[in-house]
Amino acid sequence: MSYTLTEEQQLIAQSASDFAKESLDTIAVELDRTGHFPRAAIKALAGHDFLGLLLPEEVGGAGAGFVSYVNVVEILARSCASVAAIVSNHVLAAYVIQTWGTAEQKKLYLPGLAQGEVLGGIAACESGATGIPGGGSLVAIRQGNGYVLNGSKTFVRNAGEAGLYVVFAKTDATANPNVLTAFIVDAKAPGLHVGPKLDTMGLRGCPIADLVFNNVAVQDSAVLGSVNGGGAIIAATLAVASVAEAAQTVGLAQAALKHAATYSTQRIQFGRPIGSFQAIQVLLANVSANCYATRLAVLDAAASIEHGQPFLAEAAMVKLLALHLGQKSLIDVVQVEGGYGYSEEMTLARLYRDIAGTTVRDSPADFPEGRIAAEIA
Repeated sequence: MSYTLTEEQQLIAQSASDFAKESLDTIAVELDRTGHFPRAAIKALAGHDFLGLLLPEEVGGAGAGFVSYVNVVEILARSCASVAAIVSNHVLAAYVIQTWGTAEQKKLYLPGLAQGEVLGGIAACESGATGIPGGGSLVAIRQGNGYVLNGSKTFVRNAGEAGLYVVFAKTDATANPNVLTAFIVDAKAPGLHVGPKLDTMGLRGCPIADLVFNNVAVQDSAVLGSVNGGGAIIAATLAVASVAEAAQTVGLAQAALKHAATYSTQRIQFGRPIGSFQAIQVLLANVSANCYATRLAVLDAAASIEHGQPFLAEAAMVKLLALHLGQKSLIDVVQVEGGYGYSEEMTLARLYRDIAGTTVRDSPADFPEGRIAAEIA
């Protein structure tokens, strides 16, 4: 399969690159230092239709497809991974509603999500040592023409800034934790509270917090898909997320590689640039080759998603490749820059912390090898 981008995809990528250089390169360090939410940047992204890339034109989206989307995530991550993470979680929430929502739900929610008037978030993870996606602490009990939600979700990205959340809960406290139902919950629903923002190591501009549900009432119209059918939704959703996160990992690794490669031409040792030494060339070449391979895998999985083909095994393999690329690439490029690379004054320290948050995301205990083995058996 060829991965030559179409003219439209190239134009979208160029637009994203121009935007990132102009609007994100200038704020990345400040976001990392302060942890402030980049409201102006997100509004500007919405104005460029980047928040509605996956949504159809009839609801105000760009109808660009998943390949363009992962390209944009990769490009944004090169400049500011925090912004890429915000966009990724928002687009994921819109994707779930577009894929499993009713006609009424799509009409009600998608235009606002497409135009960035409402930011979306996914509430999938449960509290515990690792934060595993599923159900247990959040239970939706049938009451009247709807449900009442009680419990909590943890590690929710865009928490406190999102206008709506796609939430996964059990409808029976005694049921298997994997028997879930997906709900659309308004962020202003009475009884829904956002916990303190986590002071994270990286991706500091992307807010992460717990959501606490205290008798939060939702109508039957809030159910996405079927009651107790949320297990299939969360499996596909996390697979789609894995592909987008791998694109983010590639973008971060590319940024680190470029920084180290440039540095290797400027630092002089023994009368010549360190980039002329074989040991440095091997480090940079290996990171470059791993970026190349992972990017091709991302595009292949993205094309499968875009064309409605099976993609669960491919998404798991992409996640595994991204895990291998991840922090190992940053360790290697830090070695190129030596003690300077270890300094917080250099770009690599931020990229190192951001790539850690990208690779563990909401499900550090995820086991892509198990999914791969199950899919190919």
